[in-house]
Amino acid sequence: MPGTEHVKQVWGFAVPQEAFKYPFLLHSLLAFSANHLAYINPSRAAQFRIAASAHQSAGLTSLNHAVANIGHLNCHAIFAAASMTVINAFADARAYNLDVLVETFQLVRGMDYVLNNVTEMLKKGPFAAIVRPVEDTPKLPSLLSAFLVEIQALSRSITTDSSPDEIAAANAAEVLRSGLQYAMDSSTHPALRATMIWPISVAPEFIEALKSRTHPRVRAILKHYCKLLEYASLDFWFYTGWRGISQHL
Repeated sequence: MPGTEHVKQVWGFAVPQEAFKYPFLLHSLLAFSANHLAYINPSRAAQFRIAASAHQSAGLTSLNHAVANIGHLNCHAIFAAASMTVINAFADARAYNLDVLVETFQLVRGMDYVLNNVTEMLKKGPFAAIVRPVEDTPKLPSLLSAFLVEIQALSRSITTDSSPDEIAAANAAEVLRSGLQYAMDSSTHPALRATMIWPISVAPEFIEALKSRTHPRVRAILKHYCKLLEYASLDFWFYTGWRGISQHL
């Protein structure tokens, strides 16, 4: 998993230990492992993807029950499982096209509730390093800075005569802009963090608009997100299937 050495230690040691106490987290980790095995063993990918889907489904069912009773004891496991659920959703897509991408957004929407309710609790526990902002972020690629400026232009391009669809699109662009800015200020892998933040934070009405993708501004915002997803795929195997997705727009 990405992050500082301390964060990697949390994911490598503390999270697996927590998984032995909470089956939903164990299923999420096993799904992630199966997806990775599918990636590095193409000849057996179908077999491993079946296992990944089974663990993902079992983990989601148990996680949904646990979320109803979030507390200081289980918040760490819930957070880790929610994070893995988002990653697994992108890694285990049934196809790599725009319709499936929007379906993936819908699947991970509920994770926003989890993250909003456990982040403060996490700061006082064994997983604090995961949510703590990085003190010295590396110098950012100029491409990301330029990307931020482009998104900012989309978020501000509304007037008093703008239609509800245009306003919703501008709001979605602002969510993408603020998510990327936050990621650039707090993460060693800003593109990855931004691509995970936006789908769980954008308004559900905009997700609905993404299904038809008829409005030019809706398509423009989705294309910017897809380019960011492609950029992140250069570093993370679980995004590699989405390379070239922006060309569909």
